[in-house]
Amino acid sequence: MREGVSVIFYSIKNQLKAHPITTFFIVLGLSLSVLMISVGISSINYSQLLEQEQAYYQPRHAVSVDITFAKEPNWQHILELFESIDPQTGVILEDVTLPHRDAMMAVTPEYWTKEVVERFPLMQGRYFTIKEIKRGEKVALVGKERMEDVIIEGSEQYLMAGRDKYKVIGIIGVKGKKTRAIDYQVVIPMTSLPADTINKLTSTKQLHFTIHNPVKDTYPDEKIIRNNMEQLFPETQMDVSPYMSKTMFHVELSERLSLMVMIYLLAIVNAINLTSYWIQERTYEIGIKKAFGYSNYDIVSMLFWEMCLISSTSVIIGYTIQLVFNRVIEQWIDYPIDISITHLSTAVLFVVFSAVLTIIIPAIKAIKIQPVDVMNRR
Repeated sequence: MREGVSVIFYSIKNQLKAHPITTFFIVLGLSLSVLMISVGISSINYSQLLEQEQAYYQPRHAVSVDITFAKEPNWQHILELFESIDPQTGVILEDVTLPHRDAMMAVTPEYWTKEVVERFPLMQGRYFTIKEIKRGEKVALVGKERMEDVIIEGSEQYLMAGRDKYKVIGIIGVKGKKTRAIDYQVVIPMTSLPADTINKLTSTKQLHFTIHNPVKDTYPDEKIIRNNMEQLFPETQMDVSPYMSKTMFHVELSERLSLMVMIYLLAIVNAINLTSYWIQERTYEIGIKKAFGYSNYDIVSMLFWEMCLISSTSVIIGYTIQLVFNRVIEQWIDYPIDISITHLSTAVLFVVFSAVLTIIIPAIKAIKIQPVDVMNRR
């Protein structure tokens, strides 16, 4: 065993001396492949994590409601639609944005009739109250990743939305954990929307909202809202459909995985071409080994373990690049990457699979080499 390992290391050493540039390009290509595969695995892991988070934090027993008004509705009458619904049934107004700095900021306006059910975990502060909802007070719950948008005035924190200033009373998030499904949330009372935003909403003559209840079905509330609507807004159409969670963040897996596969295949093709060239250069060495009793199996095994060693070196270099430039890569791809058990098990498969693919053509050429032909050429 030790003798075999020594032979492999001796062969690699000779290859590095004889073909330093080609060896460098093989290792470089495979190292970049390892890095892209690692990013791809992180993409898949992160997408699954986001799906789990969104499923955990999405409203319970929820349905989507779309109302189309015959004429522009009165905002106060819209709020009256929800009179007499269950105390634990909440309303979320969908597709609402407020101006913030030079862009539009997505917000989640919530409405409760008698009591507030806290939907998100708070790192600091508190949820808004029924009194604040009734009064339309401009208070906000802000995700921890949006705290850089918050301004401080004295002992208070505020979030600007156009010319309106919302007092930050709670910070959404989990200490010591990234929960991106909620870390960028901005939650405000539905009654605190600025007047120009309300005018835009009502002028469309359409309203899209979600009703939800943490403990029971919302069908009775649907009936109540429909009855209220018929009294307040005659000739108005109301459609109810199953709630569909909106993905706030999307990892473009197909593009990233395609790039990963393309780089890997290019690296493999490059490695096959270069190792085929090596075999031509090593014809005499292989012929002599066969003359001294090496079988075709021994020759192919030697080539395989040489490539395993090169692939292993590429894995180490690829993961080292990831660790050193971790923050830069995370900013580029916009999600966290780490080295998990999945990464390590994939690295083992990468080494074996790359070695097998790379030596197929060189191995066929090596098997065809005959000691007699080598001696006659000399």
